[in-house]
Order: sequence, then C-alpha cells, then structure tokens
Amino acid sequence: MYTKPEFAPLSRDEVFGLIEAAAFATVVTAGPQGLVVSHLPFVLDRDRGPNGTLVSHLARANPHSALIAEGRETVAIFHGPHGYISPSWYPRNPVRDSAPTWNFAVVHCHGLPLPLDDRATARHLLQLVDVLEKDRDDRWRMRELGPGGMERRIPHIIGFDMPIGQIQDGAG
Repeated sequence: MYTKPEFAPLSRDEVFGLIEAAAFATVVTAGPQGLVVSHLPFVLDRDRGPNGTLVSHLARANPHSALIAEGRETVAIFHGPHGYISPSWYPRNPVRDSAPTWNFAVVHCHGLPLPLDDRATARHLLQLVDVLEKDRDDRWRMRELGPGGMERRIPHIIGFDMPIGQIQDGAG
C-alpha cells in the first residue's frame, strides 16, 4: 500500500481503534479462479497474538467460505475517516498552486484464516452482537431469536479467527 512518506505510521492503539470503530471490512482472498471479495463484520481481540486476532463469520453458501476454510492468505481492509481536500481551502500566496487530493486513514490486516467450530462460532456471534448493540438504547439480544434460533442458523455459517500476521496502515 502506498502512503505519502510525510505521514507517520499509526500507533498500535490508533490501528486497533480504527479497526474497532470501522468493525466492517472488505475481505480479499486469492483463489484458483482469481480474487474473491466479501464484506464482513469483525471483532478484534487485541490480546491474542503479537498483532491481535480478527474474528468474523460468513455464510457457508458464500463461495468465499471455501477459501476461508482452506486457510488461504487473506487481507481485511478497514477504512477510517476520509474525504476530499479542495485546493480552494488554501490561501492564495499569490496563487493556489495545489492540486486536489483525498485524505484517508486505512488499515490492511493480512493473515491466514482458521475456521472455528460451531461452539466458537456461536460465542463469536454473541460477542459481535454485544459489541454492535452496546450503545443502542433498545438493545437487541441473541436470546430474542427464540427457541432453536441459534441452532437453526449455525449450520449455515462458518466462523473464523484470523491472527493478524502483518499490519499495513496508512494515511494520505
């Protein structure tokens, strides 16, 4: 990933903060037919592994799930704040000799996914709902699925851990 040299790398806390704030990533895995892309929610476990571990899930019907189950090299791309920068915002001295640009913060997490068993997948789903519902006034809880709600869904989902092997962060 290219970033301008004048932008300092993000600190570990800033990287983790961006991942947690975004919670949703573009996931890319190379397969036999080429690149496969999905968009998935993640929970970050900051303390598991030297660079943390991402935990997510996807539908078994998604062709991407076979590549995840094989543990193929994968990258999860988290987007932070970004926006257009207009040269009109800079003073004329005597002219505005600036080009428009786009400023952004982004984190790429590379790793090898590890499929979870059904029990660990259920724990992940409970944690994900807790994380995403924590600030809502009228929180939804998994028990609202009703009798057998989780058991009906788990066979159709593959959960996975992705220990982060490499982090690339950038700003532009």
